[in-house]
Amino acid sequence: MNNRYETPSKNRNLPHNALLPTTVYVAPYSFMGVPFRYMSKDNEEEITARCPHFADDEDAPFRTSWVFGARRQLDILNWFSSEISPEGSLAVFYCKNGNPVDEDCHRLIVGMGEVTKVNGIMTYNSRSEVTYPMWELAMEHSIRPNLSESRGFLLPYHEYLALKDEYFIDKLGITKFQAIDQIKLSLDKLGNSQRIFNELSYGCEYVSNHSMLIILNAAYECLRNVKSHGLVVGDWDRQLRWIDEQISKVKSMIGPFPAFAECLRAIGINYAYLIEQDLRREGHCGLKDNPWIAFSKLVKGEIQIHNAVYKSELAHYKATWMSTSEEGKKLLELLSRFEISQEVVEKWYDDDTSYSRILENPYIISEESELNDSRYVTTEMVDLGVIPDSEIQGDWLPEHPSRIDTRIDERRIRSSITFKLKWQLSEGDTLLSITEITDYLEESLKVYDVKLPKNYIANKRNFMEETLAFVDGVSDPEANACDSALQLKEYFEIEKFLRSKFKARAAKSVKNPIKENWESIVKSSINGFDENNPRSVAAVKDQIKALEMFCDKRLSVLTGPAGTGKTTVVKAFLDSSQIRNEGVLLLAPTGKARVRLGQMADGVTAFTIAQFLTKRGFFNWDKMECCLPSNYENKRCSEYKNIIIDECSMLTSKEFFILLNALDLKTVQRIILIGDPYQLPPIGEGRPFADLYNFLNNPKQEANLRLAVTRLETVVRTIKSGDSDVLTLASWFSGSKPAKDSDKIFDKIESGNLSNDLMVYTWTDETQLRTSLNDVLKKELKADDNTLSSALLRRLGLDDIDAAYRKPELVERFQVLTPVIHPMWGAFELNNMFQEWVGHGKAQYSTEMSTEYICYADKVIQLANTTKKSNKGDKKQLSNGQIGFVKFANGKEASVVFSGYPECFFKYNSIKGDRESELELAYAITIHKSQGSDFDTVLVVLPKTGRILSRELIYTALTRAKAKLILFIEDSPSWLREFTKPQYSVLGRRNTNLFEYSVREEKTKIPYVEGLIHKTLKDGLIVRSKSEVIIANMLHQRGIEFEYERTLEENGKRCIPDFTFEDASGDPIILEHLGMLNVPSYAEAWKRKLEFYKSIGYEEGENIFTTRDDDNGSIDSIAIKKVIDEIEDLI
Repeated sequence: MNNRYETPSKNRNLPHNALLPTTVYVAPYSFMGVPFRYMSKDNEEEITARCPHFADDEDAPFRTSWVFGARRQLDILNWFSSEISPEGSLAVFYCKNGNPVDEDCHRLIVGMGEVTKVNGIMTYNSRSEVTYPMWELAMEHSIRPNLSESRGFLLPYHEYLALKDEYFIDKLGITKFQAIDQIKLSLDKLGNSQRIFNELSYGCEYVSNHSMLIILNAAYECLRNVKSHGLVVGDWDRQLRWIDEQISKVKSMIGPFPAFAECLRAIGINYAYLIEQDLRREGHCGLKDNPWIAFSKLVKGEIQIHNAVYKSELAHYKATWMSTSEEGKKLLELLSRFEISQEVVEKWYDDDTSYSRILENPYIISEESELNDSRYVTTEMVDLGVIPDSEIQGDWLPEHPSRIDTRIDERRIRSSITFKLKWQLSEGDTLLSITEITDYLEESLKVYDVKLPKNYIANKRNFMEETLAFVDGVSDPEANACDSALQLKEYFEIEKFLRSKFKARAAKSVKNPIKENWESIVKSSINGFDENNPRSVAAVKDQIKALEMFCDKRLSVLTGPAGTGKTTVVKAFLDSSQIRNEGVLLLAPTGKARVRLGQMADGVTAFTIAQFLTKRGFFNWDKMECCLPSNYENKRCSEYKNIIIDECSMLTSKEFFILLNALDLKTVQRIILIGDPYQLPPIGEGRPFADLYNFLNNPKQEANLRLAVTRLETVVRTIKSGDSDVLTLASWFSGSKPAKDSDKIFDKIESGNLSNDLMVYTWTDETQLRTSLNDVLKKELKADDNTLSSALLRRLGLDDIDAAYRKPELVERFQVLTPVIHPMWGAFELNNMFQEWVGHGKAQYSTEMSTEYICYADKVIQLANTTKKSNKGDKKQLSNGQIGFVKFANGKEASVVFSGYPECFFKYNSIKGDRESELELAYAITIHKSQGSDFDTVLVVLPKTGRILSRELIYTALTRAKAKLILFIEDSPSWLREFTKPQYSVLGRRNTNLFEYSVREEKTKIPYVEGLIHKTLKDGLIVRSKSEVIIANMLHQRGIEFEYERTLEENGKRCIPDFTFEDASGDPIILEHLGMLNVPSYAEAWKRKLEFYKSIGYEEGENIFTTRDDDNGSIDSIAIKKVIDEIEDLI
């Protein structure tokens, strides 16, 4: 195969403009590797330290972040390729973010093989004598399609993805994604090592021997699972033997002290890398020898390195070494057994109080590492240094007390548990059941053929409790709750703190409540208020209740679906002069939510939470996370008596914890939390807002606590126009029971008989999706092929750049949403389509941003929280998810205007190669990125499969549109209803212990969550309300057969009853539970549904029965029993 290469700098000034496109032959079973990391100027210091003899770089005649000089490029490429040995080096092939196996998997290894040939450095053809090396290094590998001939393998992801879900259930008794997880070679199976993450990040990079050993061990277990599944034929035994051979080979190449040079650097020995190279090259220290002995002899003058550049430094090195304590030397020798960085060594060496505890338990280095830190030390990294293995350590086996003689040593097991608990935080869990942790440990020990003793964790409780918290719960097998769990002590304290503050403040009233005529204020704010309309009256009643709650409670919660008037309530509250005089702090998690919140109060500035925390010193910009600073008690904010926080469902437990600690709560009168508990949970641990809402809203809750929550039920925006199809459909995906006649929405979708705010289309493949999108855009915009570009720019607000510069919010009028980034229906491909349709591309006015080109007038999104200087010279905070447009672009840089910052722009330099950008196209964005925002018109592309799909994801997408929603659904809309079921709640699957113990017993089960998950005694049945649980359990205990939410069809008409039974003749009997008859809109819906039942031959007391909640949400079990008695008599 022939490939054609062009230099990225071909349009530059001499000498690059002399370089010609060059065609090279690529042999079968080859790959091209580009060592981007070493070509980046960001890493020049490291390269120079390792290879000081390399040619100096030349000054480039243009701004660039890459090495420019041809001689230095050639030195780097020759050095890099010289370290790769044919038949001796291994190649690991991987995908970065956005693969079809798992959208959220940041690094996915797809295969491994041997490097069989390394070709020479290639150069570009040139029209002059000057040329430059190609960065692409051509190498050949040993992987073959026929496994019986292959030395190496590709994991069979594609084969697994091609099989139907039912096939996995039938063959293995597990789901497709559970099976894929068992063969998936991802970072979580590699200890989430940041080192390995970096090694799989720069196109082509060295993988250290220690990392390779960890990868090979994990690969062995993945292939064993492939073999045991028996779904993909091939000689997997041969590949398992190959892995075993590679493990032995890699061990032979590892020395016992891999971080020797890093430890020298940590104690101030410069030229550490050269010293180690010289000691080994001169024969003073072999691969399996102890370099500390050789170093000691060197500084003492017992051995000589001739012509060493550091000769004049040896006296200083000797003084440094001789002044190091014996315990310090022992610690350095221990630390050098782990493949860790200089910074990690410094952390522990500089703290001499930690010497003895690290020597006694080296796994503390891993336990006290932060998972998101680039210097994170995994349990597996420590294993390689402290578990005796003569193949690695030769004669220098680890010694007691650091030595670990078994993989079930309590020190190692606790370290593994700590990693798992930290990892699960990113999955949303604040604690894990001991059963699930035990399953994890047993699975991780399989590769070593080691078993975990029964009741191991319970038997080691005293040791575990030194760093972990045991949490005891109520054993309830019917709810999948278990009797104990483990939690990181930090999060045990966080949940304890939040529980205490939330409960205490919600129970108390302020000392000086506000007195206002809220009724007149609210009535005047409702467009089309009609005192004869029950829905108008109900809306006023709800909003007055919310305002009185704001005034009275020290902590209050306001929720409600879109359109119910939350904005109106907050605006009315902020119009109070007393509130203004007391001081108001407005906070929101995103830039768009901040702008919207700020618009509710003239003269009051709203902040993003990151802005506020930064101002008070509670935000770490290096780690991009909130934190408690030292002496934080003296940095608390006491300027405001009223705190209003919007979009609270996006906040993690830790973010709530830090935020409350950043406030001087003694001076705060009111904390008002606003949000929707049924949206996507926060990116991170917990679901504190949803837990708080369900705790306060429990019908059994104390009266004074129930007064701290208000849910607005009446949709104000439809009082005059009638019901919204968008909001009706969205109600099915909320965590509450939808209105009684809302089931008609599914019929309306299938028939196409929809109102003006909802349109639904279907697609089956990439071609049809593209065609259908194009056709619908032309229909929606009243355009044709010739006018689509201008019409689309007009709808996007980008037809007049000067107007958009003055009012950048115009670009948020129209937005495309999708669940994912990279498949054909993902944001990346959709952005390419829209960029083409608006007439942009790799044109003269474009800037390269990693994997994309952004052009003049393109819609873009900011990808990280940062501060950036504007063209006016002042620094402004830009938020992850902030949308804007490109005002100017060329090959070097782009100027971007963002929503919320009119008449100013920010410059972004071009980013080439494999590096990540802070900016990307935003015609289409993921649903996650849309949280906290709303748009006039929203177009949502929904695939029918994918592990990321959930009830909350669909609900969040449906509720982003203010005026119109266009749905593009794969295949048929019929599958949508399945995702309305509680089983598909990602929120309900999270383990938390904020107000009650909610922990799943096993990984695949769903925990019982008050207000979120309503489990019944009937096996596998989860219902939508607490009242329905009572009914279902009573039916089950009496042995009465029933079906829940079975579609009923009569005379071509359909509906979805709550419970369906069969009478003796085989005809259906219906039981409907009426939960909110005190809400006019609900009562109206039930009246319409009852009329529908009558129209198809159903009569109350004969074949349709009802039960109901009291106005306060309670339920009468005796009344339910009487109704069930009547039904039982008929069946």
